[in-house]
Amino acid sequence: MLRIRVLRFFVLLFLACFPAAGLARTVTEIIFGGTLNSPFDIAVDNLGNAYVAGLGSDNAFRITPDGVITEIIDSNGDGKGNRLDGTIGITVDDSGTVYVTGKFSDNAFKITPAGVITEIIDSTGDGMGNTLDTPLGIAVDHLGNAYIIGDRTDNGLKITADGVITEIIDSTGDGDGNTLEKPSSITVDGSGNVFVTGLFSHNAFKITPAGVISEIIDDTGDGIGNPLFYPADITVDDLGNAFVAGASSNNAFKITPDGIITQIFDLTDNSMRNGEMFPEVNRIAVDDLSNAYVTVANSFICAFKISPDGVITEIMDVTGDGLGSRLVAPIAITADVEGNVYVAGYFSNNAFKIELCDTLDHYSDFEACLTGPDFSADPACHCLDDDADGDVDLADFARFQRTFVGP
Repeated sequence: MLRIRVLRFFVLLFLACFPAAGLARTVTEIIFGGTLNSPFDIAVDNLGNAYVAGLGSDNAFRITPDGVITEIIDSNGDGKGNRLDGTIGITVDDSGTVYVTGKFSDNAFKITPAGVITEIIDSTGDGMGNTLDTPLGIAVDHLGNAYIIGDRTDNGLKITADGVITEIIDSTGDGDGNTLEKPSSITVDGSGNVFVTGLFSHNAFKITPAGVISEIIDDTGDGIGNPLFYPADITVDDLGNAFVAGASSNNAFKITPDGIITQIFDLTDNSMRNGEMFPEVNRIAVDDLSNAYVTVANSFICAFKISPDGVITEIMDVTGDGLGSRLVAPIAITADVEGNVYVAGYFSNNAFKIELCDTLDHYSDFEACLTGPDFSADPACHCLDDDADGDVDLADFARFQRTFVGP
């Protein structure tokens, strides 16, 4: 069933993003058109392989760093009668095993690096009356345990590596009156704590490995006038900080492990919205340095980076890769271990890799680029032009070196 394909496809835009001024960056379109339709989620592994889920095409793809595209699952599911319908969530574990959810087939699959596909849960849920209906997001921890949410069953379930299924949260939420309604996103940290957002209950919960459930944010947001409405996504960094995107409140929050809530992004300022009337902060991701990234769908605004000290920069715009491939209605976003960002365009049926040039932190990054007797740069390294003179040369290296050893 695995198919390797090369695509080139251009989609006429009816939604777009305004040009952005900000970080120097290299943008590459990594998958486009063909049998990919309405990409809704994107993930990346530690080797830089990207994975894209096609909601409208009932499939998922792997894209290697050198551009080889492979379809890793299609509507046939596991090929044993367990079909995949509406691929909406995708994630990948440390071994390169991929997990996808079927929104309309009410199930989830595991795909090993060797291409073995297994259905790990279906509509029966845990088989003890806790069913699964309309699964959206999926997450996986370092032990190979998968976590999935049911939109219509208002619950979350854990699937261990050996197939034991347990319901970890239901509509009662924390059991203290803070309910969970329409769970929209799920993630897990390095300690096995699970985080779930409730779209209609306007809140988010933390579930410890011992099963202790606590509400970490509600519709009051930060409690000082910045509310949270319809949280669409949640992620967590290596320090245990949770990040939540509010789709209708058009903002994003950071919640520390000790419960301090800070609004880190807000689209109510028209200078950020570019005058757009109906933006929607839809997804949020975080890298290893705790930089957060958000996409704004249903608008003419695209993707932003928020640094830990609060600097906000637009990193994606209508020009896409600058070669004619544009970004339309960005929904999914993620970041890899090197700080590269990946964004999928729901209506442009494509995905991009964004290499932000401020992530360089090793002399070898320059050594790999400077070649020849005059130390001229490889064209692929044009974004290392530190002094903005049009070339990458020893002058750029000298400027970069000063950041470590001083003038």
